[in-house]
Amino acid sequence: MPEVQVRARSAQESVFARMSRLAAQHGAVNLGQGFPAAPPPAFLLDAARGALGRTDQYTPPAGLGALRDALGADLGVNGADITVTSGATEALHLLTLALVGPGDELLMLEPVFDVYLPQTALAGATGVTVPMRLDPVTGWQFDLAVLAAAVTPRTRALLLNSPFNPTGTVFTPAELAGIVALARQHDLWIISDEVYDELYFGAPPTPLRALAPERTFTVGSAGKRLEATGWRVGWIAAPSGLSAGVQGLRQVTSFCAPAPLQAAVAAALPVARDSGFYAELRATYGARMAHLASGLRALGATVFEPSGTYFLTALHPTWTAEALVTGARVAVIPGEAFYAQHAVPAGLTRWAFCKSDVEIDLALSRLGAPA
Repeated sequence: MPEVQVRARSAQESVFARMSRLAAQHGAVNLGQGFPAAPPPAFLLDAARGALGRTDQYTPPAGLGALRDALGADLGVNGADITVTSGATEALHLLTLALVGPGDELLMLEPVFDVYLPQTALAGATGVTVPMRLDPVTGWQFDLAVLAAAVTPRTRALLLNSPFNPTGTVFTPAELAGIVALARQHDLWIISDEVYDELYFGAPPTPLRALAPERTFTVGSAGKRLEATGWRVGWIAAPSGLSAGVQGLRQVTSFCAPAPLQAAVAAALPVARDSGFYAELRATYGARMAHLASGLRALGATVFEPSGTYFLTALHPTWTAEALVTGARVAVIPGEAFYAQHAVPAGLTRWAFCKSDVEIDLALSRLGAPA
């Protein structure tokens, strides 16, 4: 019998899927995979019901016109420069295919989200990770000089995630200005993964496209903004006039995202903005983050509260993700899931707080936190 390609043979179940499977198997509270406990907002569900039976056929590969226009208005860009994708994962895949190839290097920070390196390899390029430093007192630290030292003649692009999964870092305007200066110095593209752009707990993140519109491709996600991670509606905001190539690739991947869900997101985006939905979401998650952090500290963990995303990271000398899910019946993501080229901080785990208060309380109770 013929054999499948090596890339298929080497593909493994993602740690996120694995921990969710183990959570179901052991009856664990799932604080691992980042999907919200709450249903999507009523205004989004109502918009989806209204779209069913009306917007059900193929949309153009670039996306439904109404959604591109709504995203343009929301992001402050031209809707013609938007490409709607089947989730942010496809958006990132399209951009790696479009911007890097054999012989190229794509720079990214480590800890690194798990799809970045495999997608780079599928494009025939090499992913190069630059380590962030974890200080037990000051938390996650970014060093522009270390990033600059990693640039080589083969470097073609930078991939940055802000707010950053898993560290929760929101890069400051000064840090972003330094990154932009580096990109301009070496004439690099910037892929800016901003799927958590509305999930922050301090000053709003600065979009990189505001600082370097000529070279920044922004990735976004309705799933993260609107509590509907399974809907798979994402997008790319490209520099002016540079969408055609990405949209051409789109025709041979998923062709288009689900049409009625695109229509629903188009209707929901202005409602979410005007109703204060995002502010309410931040307040809710901020409270849950503080509650989870307090409980983990009471159990002896060193906790690093995030400035954005709905994840926090923690260090504990004896906890491992395997033992927690099978013993305490609490599922989290092990730190090694985010490392490929540098040493993992000992005892590192990532915890999702996009869950209900009941789930967080149950998890802390099972871990033995004092009432």
